[in-house]
Amino acid sequence: MKKTTSALILAGSLAFLGAGAANAVDSYPAPATGGVNDTTVAPGATVTFSGAGFAPGESIRVDVDYSNTPVTIPGTGVNGPIIMAQIVNSFETKADANGSFSTNVTLGEAGTYTLTATGLESGHVVTAEVFVDPAFAEDGAGSTGSGEGDLADTGADSGLLLWGAAGVLALGAGVGSVALARRKNA
Repeated sequence: MKKTTSALILAGSLAFLGAGAANAVDSYPAPATGGVNDTTVAPGATVTFSGAGFAPGESIRVDVDYSNTPVTIPGTGVNGPIIMAQIVNSFETKADANGSFSTNVTLGEAGTYTLTATGLESGHVVTAEVFVDPAFAEDGAGSTGSGEGDLADTGADSGLLLWGAAGVLALGAGVGSVALARRKNA
C-alpha cells in the first residue's frame, strides 16, 4: 500500500512540475510587442503600427505576414484555400530620437496579419497582430463591432499541448509505478 501511495504521489508531483514547465515556456521570456491603433478592421483599412526600444535614428524593417483560416463555403462542405503565413509587404522606416517608430499599414484580404518590426542595427523586434474581418465592412459597425455575433477567441495553443503532454507522461509514470509495485508484491 505504501508503494502504491508513493507512486501516486510521484505521478502527481510530475504532473504539477510538467504543468509548471509548460507554463514557464509560454511566458518566459516575454516577447516584445508593438502596438496597433485597432486590432480588428475591415478589408482595405489602414492601421497605425508603432513600437519602441530601438536605437535613436535606427533603420527598421517592417514585415507584414498574412495568414488566413480556411472558410467553409455554405452548402458545399468545401474549404477555401489554406494559405500559410506569407510576407505580403516589407518596407523600411526609421526610429525617432527616442527610439520609437510609427507607420501606417494598409491591410487587404480577410485573415490575420502579423506586423513585425526589426531594428537593422540592434536586432530589436516588436510584433503586433491585426485581424481583418469582412463583417466589419458589411455591417458598418466600425472597429468596435456591433455586439451581435462577437464571440470569444477559442482554440488550442502550444501551452495546451505542453500541458496535455505533461499530463500524459505523469499518468503513464504513475500507472507504470503502480504496476511495478503490484508485480513486486505478488
